[in-house]
Amino acid sequence: RNYPTASQNRLAKILERVETTLNNLFQSKSITEAQYMAMKIDRSTVRMNYLYFVSDTHKEGIPVQPIMVCNEGPTMGISRYLGRLLGLLFNDATHCKKLRKAYNVIRAMEFYQKSGQLRPTTLFASFNIDNLCLNFSYQQVMNALEHFLNSYISSDHSIQGMTISTILQLVRLVLDEQYFIYNYKLYRKTAGSASGPLLTIPLVYIYLFYCQQDLLEDLINTNELFFRYRNEAFITWNRSEDELRTLLAMANSQFPQPILNITHIGLRIDFRDILITNNNGILQTGVYHELMFDDNELLSSFPDII
Repeated sequence: RNYPTASQNRLAKILERVETTLNNLFQSKSITEAQYMAMKIDRSTVRMNYLYFVSDTHKEGIPVQPIMVCNEGPTMGISRYLGRLLGLLFNDATHCKKLRKAYNVIRAMEFYQKSGQLRPTTLFASFNIDNLCLNFSYQQVMNALEHFLNSYISSDHSIQGMTISTILQLVRLVLDEQYFIYNYKLYRKTAGSASGPLLTIPLVYIYLFYCQQDLLEDLINTNELFFRYRNEAFITWNRSEDELRTLLAMANSQFPQPILNITHIGLRIDFRDILITNNNGILQTGVYHELMFDDNELLSSFPDII
């Protein structure tokens, strides 16, 4: 649609819906004043989300990765608040730990070794959920979220004073209002999420946990490590590599396209530029330096000067 009139009109409608929803929830005491203030819109800085593309240097071939800029979007306050809330709930339910920085995995691995859990055969594995983040079905995610909340929220069906129905209403609002600008045109996202990683990633993990609960419970043993950093997960594994690959393949087989993209499996892997090695039961860590060019190719690009 034409820009900027269409985007301005759409932004005004989203603002009205978000503010009306939050006001009604606050007046009915469905959310507290602190929650209302955390989720409300700052009209002085609000703007439409917009899309651009960057190369992902952490992936083979350096593919192009779509990036949705939504830090000042009209639903960002809701996304931030609910993302933290749902992320904590998922972590508690699955014994997952969220890494604030990728290098925090080193300290966790050192503790894992000191506790006697690192064996000479312990494998490390990492996978990402990029495809699912971009393409999940809204209705399937909402069904999974409702099931998850009913299973893991206390008997009064509320968390931090918010009922399950209130949480579902706010998540649905965010998913419904995913409009963005690209090349001076207005678009609406109808699958996957443009709400930023704070809400998108907890929703996707909850969806995975709901759809593949038996498999994931087998994959994520309480005695092992399970970390998530942004869109990538890291686990330790004390069974065979074939068994791990079979479990991941079974999870992927339930969907039209792979949802768990395996990035590394082995005794030695790099996780977000951190090299982690199991040297016969001894942990070794360092910085991973990827060789982008062959040495001979690099030298041949310079003429002899002697």
